[in-house]
This record gives sequence, C-alpha cells and structure tokens, in this order.
Amino acid sequence: MDDTESLRPETETSRGLGADLVREVLDAAPDGMLVADETGHIVMVNRQILQLFGYERAELLGRPLEVLMPERFRQVHRAHRTRYRAEPRTRLMASGLVLHGLRRDGREFPIEISLSPLRCSAGLLVVACVRDIADRVALEAEQRQIRELLDATRDAILIFDADTLRFTYVNQGAIEQVGYSRDELLQMTMLHLAPEFTESSLAELLAPFFRGEISSTMFTTVHRRRDGVDIPVEIVLQADATEDGRPTAFIKLVRDISERVEIEERLREAGEEVRLLEDRERIARDLHDKVIQRLFAAGMGMQALIRKVSTQDPESASRMETVVDELDETIREIRSAIYGLRPQGAHSGLRHQILRVIEEQSSAVGTEPHLVTNGVVDAVPDEIADQLVTVLREALSNVARHAQATTVDVTIDAGDEVILRVVDNGIGISEAPSAGHGVRNMAQRADELGGTFRAVADAESGTVVEWRVPNRAD
Repeated sequence: MDDTESLRPETETSRGLGADLVREVLDAAPDGMLVADETGHIVMVNRQILQLFGYERAELLGRPLEVLMPERFRQVHRAHRTRYRAEPRTRLMASGLVLHGLRRDGREFPIEISLSPLRCSAGLLVVACVRDIADRVALEAEQRQIRELLDATRDAILIFDADTLRFTYVNQGAIEQVGYSRDELLQMTMLHLAPEFTESSLAELLAPFFRGEISSTMFTTVHRRRDGVDIPVEIVLQADATEDGRPTAFIKLVRDISERVEIEERLREAGEEVRLLEDRERIARDLHDKVIQRLFAAGMGMQALIRKVSTQDPESASRMETVVDELDETIREIRSAIYGLRPQGAHSGLRHQILRVIEEQSSAVGTEPHLVTNGVVDAVPDEIADQLVTVLREALSNVARHAQATTVDVTIDAGDEVILRVVDNGIGISEAPSAGHGVRNMAQRADELGGTFRAVADAESGTVVEWRVPNRAD
C-alpha cells in the first residue's frame, strides 16, 4: 500500500488530493516530518527525515519510532507514547520536547519534536515534526560559556536599554559589588546605584552618544550598595548602536577602585610626610649649623671674659659662669630637639621607640615626661636598646601607679655607658612597693648586660630610677 493511502481524510476535499501532491508537499517542508500509527510504527516520512537520519525510505516504513533514538531513551519514550495516545493533543514547536536523534551510522544529534494528532479512516495517527537543533544547542552552549565567563569576572557588567534606561542584564560581579539580587537589579536603572547622578546629569552624559559624537566614555563616580555604603568606582560606558548610529543599549563596565583610592591616599600622605621630613631636616640643619655654633661661640667668648674678670670681680665672674652653664644646657636641649627632628629610617630607631613609649604612657602618668638625650642614641646596639625600652616602660608605669607625680624627667646618655634616668617629684619610693616584680625585673635586665640598677628617693621626696649598662657599640 502507498504510504499516503492511510492518510486520506474522510472529507470530499481531501479525497481529491493525489498521493504525489501530498508527498511533494511533505518533501517541501523545511523540517523533517514523519507519521506514525497508534502502535508507534512509522507509516510515512518526508525527504528531510531521510537526510537527517541517513536512511532510505524503505528502511524506515513499518519500523517503530524508537529506531530513530538512542537505546537509553527508548524505554522512556514508549511510556511517553502510551500517555500521548491516551490524551492526544498538539504540542507546538516552541514547547516541544528536546531529545536526541540517532543517525543510521550511530551518531547522535540534538533534535526538537512537536507532535500533532490526526484522526482518519486508519485510526489515530501522530504527525511528528523533527528539527535538527545542533546549531542552536551549540550557540546556547557558547552563550552559556560567555555568561559563565562574565559571571566569573570580578568587575560588574550591566546592560541597560537606551529608551527605558532599565537594566536588561547584570553579571554576578554586579550582584556582589552592590549587594542587590539579580531580580532586584533588573528592575532598576543607573540612577538607583549612582547617587551623584540626577536625571538631568545622566541625560547630559548620554546625549553625545545619541548625537553620534562618541561611542564610549570613561569616568569615576560612586555606587551606593544595598547596605548604604558608598564605594568609589571607575565606569566604562559603551553604546550598542544600530546601523544608523542610534544607541539601542548601553554596556556599563564597573570596577571597584576602593583599593586604588586607598593607595593613592597613602601616596599623598607619604608625599606630605616626605615634605614634612624635608622641612624638619632643614630646620635641624639650621639649628646645628647656625644656632648651636653661635651659642657655642658665645659660650667660648663668655669663658674668656670670666678668666679676665675672675680676680677683679668674683661676683660677676660667678654670674657669667651660670650663664655659660645655661648655654651648655641650651645646646644639649637643642641637640636633643635635632635628634627628634631628623628622620629615623623607617621609624625603627631607639629614639623613636623612646618617644613612642613616652607618648603611650603620658596619659597614665598624668603629665608628659620631659626627655633629654645625650650622645648618638640610635647607635646603641639592639640588645641594649630592646632592654632599655622595656625598662623605660616599666619605670613610667611605676610612676603612673604609685608616684602621684606632677613632673617626670627622662634622661638618656649614650657614651661609654648607656644610662637611663627617670626622676619624678612624687611621694617617694618609701611609699611604693620597691621590692615588686617590676623593680626586680629592671634590676635583672641590667645585671644580664653587666650593668647596675638603683631606685632611690631623691632630696625632694621624689624617686630616681637609674639603669646603667656598658655600651657595646662599635
């Protein structure tokens, strides 16, 4: 029997159609088409089916539909076919099943099938339209790979419509950067994220794109996260335009530049610090080369006068000696100030550590200790410097806890010996627990370095702590 014979509808119009015309119509269809009977056997195929699966017409007629699908799908398909026979209905191509076809040579390929029931004198027939979707599947896989790559990008990528300005695509980087969900972002515009922009300023930004003057631009602004935190961002805005140049969409590439801004701020602060250090070095140089030299010359001249008047006017000579002593003390204090003004490498020198300890302890002591240094303090060996800093911290801590002092003087001499003296005007050591762990520890640190330690009351009922060790500096 001809393979169109069983398809003849029972109407007068359909009886007038010849078998050749039906076959030509089916063969002209762009998709593969086949007809199966109620038992699932093939009763008709068009030329596209033969080309898709690589069979001759005679090889398929009368065979079950499952011959065209891989073995692993056949059992499930028989169950689908039974359910479809019980409730036959048209399934449009858009909602069709995505399956895999099996070619005669054993190769598989993705197909999409839509089904339509057809009742005729031969009973219930099923017309299947089969489409090779290998190209579409490959395109979807490529698009999926692109989306995965975009989602793996740390930068935010957002696409918004040129007319509505509403986002139509956001990547995972955008979600993580601003803290909104994908669904939330797809209901937003750029104005929801960029607080520095208004409707008019955004329109001004986009106007050159619509006039065809530019195709991209770069600028910095801030994005406001969902939690209200503003982050500095750098944005590259590009237009996706039609052939006439009018933008249909905008692609917004957003990079969080918080780290860059922080680094730039640090560099700026470092530059200011360098300028400050240069100024301090200049002041220190002027103090050393000009002020100290003039004071020293004045002191030398004063000493020469003392020798001349000492026998004739002893009282005046005594006053002049006091002035010379004051000049010497002034020179020492200026030298101490010079050491403070000059940079100490990477802030790791002994003098810097001493100043830091004094600054830390000032609030506890109740007054800022007065520091005087003599000699090249930063040349003290590390093993001595580390112990000296610890002893100084302990001594000032004792003053804070027990002395009730209003003045504290710290003197450090770096010569043949390294000497630390801490003098306060407090209640005196007799009222303090002199045998405490702190005092014993300071004494032990001096002993380990071959030095001595003492803590005694001075003439004005204060306390003198003196820590003295040999200087092993080269």
